[in-house]
Amino acid sequence: MLFVVHALDKDNILPTRAKYYRAHRIHLDRAEDHEVDVVTAGTLVADDGETPVGSIFVIDAKSRAAVDAFAHSDPYHQNGVWNRVQIHRYNKKRGTPIVSRR
Repeated sequence: MLFVVHALDKDNILPTRAKYYRAHRIHLDRAEDHEVDVVTAGTLVADDGETPVGSIFVIDAKSRAAVDAFAHSDPYHQNGVWNRVQIHRYNKKRGTPIVSRR
């Protein structure tokens, strides 16, 4: 099943985001440890096209619980970078096919 994780940063949190960037990337690279696959992930940016304001991921997982656990164990979540995290099932309709491994 596909899920979208949409996380918005707290205001004035860039120094903290930068501090935990490497740990966040390692967390994404080790998604398999959480029994999820990261289909795509990226930084949400402000209108200037550069300033980070959040994160978005498309996750392939067997359950919502696995996605919840993955998102809540992210260093950005654990260290207070994200102000709000929303997780939704994703029903892909267009674009490059995604073959579920879960």
